[in-house]
Amino acid sequence: MAQAVLENTQLRLIFEVGLDEHGNVQFKTKNYNNIAIDATNEGLIAAAQAISSLQVYPLDAVKRNDLQLIVE
Repeated sequence: MAQAVLENTQLRLIFEVGLDEHGNVQFKTKNYNNIAIDATNEGLIAAAQAISSLQVYPLDAVKRNDLQLIVE
């Protein structure tokens, strides 16, 4: 039976940077790699809030990307 093994975690912060010429909201992302694979969601939110307090643009969303290796 195949199993998934967590290999890597990435934290992605999405910032709202303004509007384009058509009035659509524009976003910018910042990715942080080499996050501990056992990091909790609460810990990631706390880190995201700390990082966003140093940014010019407001934080719109926080995403966690987990890369899993599928093995037999």
